Amino acid sequence: MFWPFKKESSLLEATDKEQREAVESLVSQGTLHSGYYLMLFLATLIVTPGLLIDNVAVVIGGMILAPLVVPILSLSLSLVSGNGHGMLRSVKILLISIVLVVATSAVLTTVLSRAYSEPTNLMQTQIAPGIYVFISFCSGIAGAFAFVKKNLAQAIAGVAVTVSLLPPICTIGIGLSLGKYTLVENSSILLVSNFVGMCMAAFIVFWVLGFLDAGKDEDKAIKKIEK
Repeated sequence: MFWPFKKESSLLEATDKEQREAVESLVSQGTLHSGYYLMLFLATLIVTPGLLIDNVAVVIGGMILAPLVVPILSLSLSLVSGNGHGMLRSVKILLISIVLVVATSAVLTTVLSRAYSEPTNLMQTQIAPGIYVFISFCSGIAGAFAFVKKNLAQAIAGVAVTVSLLPPICTIGIGLSLGKYTLVENSSILLVSNFVGMCMAAFIVFWVLGFLDAGKDEDKAIKKIEK
């Protein structure tokens, strides 16, 4: 029967095209050639001084640049599809990212430590992990949907700010440089809380949207990038 109106796809299901494009986007954005590590390095150079001078506007500006959402979503996708190669690749990117940020932040803090040698209000000295897990969980839902549903893509910048992944990693570097190991411990707890909440949320979203069989598309995208 002829129907003059085009049927819209449901928000809670992803077409084959949407799944393929989401997989390719996540895989391609976590590479050296995509500028991922360059943007992360520049974001660290912005966020670290912002934390040292206690300027929230500067910190937010750096957080918008930081692409740390990508490997976390990629890991969640690989967990849903059961793709071991994708999991290892995402974990590798995350570890390299953390080392890069901590090292850059520590060196920069050492250079600036004569002027700024004490923790500021933006550096977490007391942590309540539960609330951060909840916040990052909600952000993970938004981030996963935004990568699949292109009409929600503008939400990625908001997710990057809300989930607060970069500041605690930078604070770890600051704490190591200043010898403030309580700061390192608290920031590590905050980082893990954000990671767990976001990864759990993205896993659920990708599972609901039907990415269980996305492993083949992910392997193809990874092989294409590696070539």
